[in-house]
Amino acid sequence: MGKKQALRRQARLEGEEGEEDEASSPQYAEDGFKTSGFAANRKKREIAALRTPPARYETPNLAKLGPRDPRMSDSDWNRRKRELQHLKDPLDLAVFVKRELGKGKVEEMLQLVRMACHSMQCVVSWNHIIDHQLDNGRINDAFKVYNEMKKRGQFPDSYTYTIILRGLSTNAQTSGVVERALTVYHSLYAANSRVEPSIIHTNAALKVCARAGNVDALWGIAGKIPESGPAAANQVTYLTILNAIRQSLLIDAPKGESNEEAAARKERGIMEGRRMWEDIVGRWRRADLVIDEELVCAMGRLLLIGPRPRDWDDVLSLVEQTMDIPRLVPRLGSKAREESGLPRLRAPNVPQDYRFDDDHLGPDNPPARGDEFLALTPQGVGAVMPNPLVYAQPGNNTLSMIQEACQNIVAQKAAHEYWELLTDPRTYNVEPDFNNLSARLRMMRQNRASSAAVELLQYMLDKGFTPGPGTFRIAMSTCVRDKNNHNTLRNAGRILEIMTKVLEDADFKAVTMYADLAIRFPLAKGSDLIDALTLLHPICRNIRLQIGVGAGERKSGRSPGPQYLKGEERQNAVAALTRIYGVYDKLILSNLIAEEAKSPFKAERARLSSFIQRVRFKDSRIEKGWDAPEKEDEEEEEVGRRRDDGDEPVEETRETSRDRGSIPTWKKEWVRQAQRPERRFTPQVSQRRRAVRDM
Repeated sequence: MGKKQALRRQARLEGEEGEEDEASSPQYAEDGFKTSGFAANRKKREIAALRTPPARYETPNLAKLGPRDPRMSDSDWNRRKRELQHLKDPLDLAVFVKRELGKGKVEEMLQLVRMACHSMQCVVSWNHIIDHQLDNGRINDAFKVYNEMKKRGQFPDSYTYTIILRGLSTNAQTSGVVERALTVYHSLYAANSRVEPSIIHTNAALKVCARAGNVDALWGIAGKIPESGPAAANQVTYLTILNAIRQSLLIDAPKGESNEEAAARKERGIMEGRRMWEDIVGRWRRADLVIDEELVCAMGRLLLIGPRPRDWDDVLSLVEQTMDIPRLVPRLGSKAREESGLPRLRAPNVPQDYRFDDDHLGPDNPPARGDEFLALTPQGVGAVMPNPLVYAQPGNNTLSMIQEACQNIVAQKAAHEYWELLTDPRTYNVEPDFNNLSARLRMMRQNRASSAAVELLQYMLDKGFTPGPGTFRIAMSTCVRDKNNHNTLRNAGRILEIMTKVLEDADFKAVTMYADLAIRFPLAKGSDLIDALTLLHPICRNIRLQIGVGAGERKSGRSPGPQYLKGEERQNAVAALTRIYGVYDKLILSNLIAEEAKSPFKAERARLSSFIQRVRFKDSRIEKGWDAPEKEDEEEEEVGRRRDDGDEPVEETRETSRDRGSIPTWKKEWVRQAQRPERRFTPQVSQRRRAVRDM
């Protein structure tokens, strides 16, 4: 018994010691704190603080808001204070300011930033306000904010100067912009300037001078650019200067300048670009500069406006030097060029002194013109090392530039080879855009390739491009140059059909060229002229409708129907009708069809002649001030009134050569006579078609 009691006592003691150890562990200690009275009181205080709403006009930085602006109302002051309760960080403030500026709250954000600048550095917010003012063309307001920013102890940073100079470049048409840009730029070099100037600031200042057309100020800034270091010129610097030179040569021409003076002025600009390119290539070979397509095309397009054929030919050498694309035509003036059998450049618009190179017959034997664009040879021991140069990648701009250069030097075969090389998916895979196709179309016009021009127009439509009136003029002029081809008139007719499908109204100049081609086509037959008149008949009606219905002020602007033609556009419309009248005249006065088949054409010619004379008579009276603009006749006036009121759909006024009802009566008569020549046919015209024909 005594032994059992001793064992029970020992076990009870060990259990009490284990409970004391568990109670003294961290876990049990934490549970004990959670259940303590101190923790309960703290939890009550936290809940009470969360349930208590904040004071309406309370802000944590109330003492740092500065004195209240007397121009602010009580409501604005309280609103800004409530906004600053949630904007305790400069980043949050800048994001909020930029978002609210997009809503047009400029004055409110100015008030907010003025109050916040007493408690934090909000330079980014000031920059957003300056940028917004410059984007909206308010230069004076932007500089007021800039000066106020400095007065309030918010020192401008590097981005501030970049934003100001960039904004001034977008408003270069405003007077005094260059002077302000130079003041801001030169302040970076002041002794007390806190910002170190960089090439970014220089490029922005150069862009202001370039867009404003101040070449003297541009060269003043460019002359102070160091040759090496972080402030040295980069590709953007050279690009801006080259574009400025080209712009000054094209736009800033003095009044009354002769051709020789213009050529001399362009020659000076080209030589400046050539000297600059030598510096660019030298830095490129030292790996101090990266050459891209934009820089190459800037130099190439500067050469394209040069007065010498050598300048145009050097564009292909430039492409070979910077893009590693070999020349597909020998250099101008070389022995290989003479042996290739290419035609000599006539260059009728080039002054006599600039048609040939001077061969640099100086005493110091300087390098010949164009040597700065020669292909670079690899540098290394025995030229064994690979070429370390990083060439530019050609794109759409390069493709257009090459086509224009080949057009200037009359290298049609080389232009086609360049086109195939650059657009080949296995080489450079350049997808032609609309400008490339337009340049290619001009090349076809020079080569008198009317069939290829029609195929190119169809290719444009297949690719989703919408040709404009200028494109159809180029294509039609291609057919005019190719008038000795048997298929030219048919190709021109296909171009006219495409134009009537794409454009709402046919282009007057393109119609004039087509009618002129039909008149002067040396291989025209009677059927060819009738086909031409069949295509021109609905277009002629459309032009008459535009001239007649659109005359005078429209009483209602709800309808997008034929617009009133005036000025040069009206003269072009009348000229198109006159040339169409010439096609009727040629068919009637020739022996291409039988005399008995000419009666419907004579009737159409008489109606067209009457309309042209009536329009010219009324235009002359209006020009002299004797009459006011009015409708041509009651019938066309009624058509216009019905279209304005919505009773007649607008689409019915547009006609194409494919409409069965629009085929003139004499066209059907000619077909029947060709099928049955032994039967004399008198056309029977219904009242409905007579009304359509008499329009």
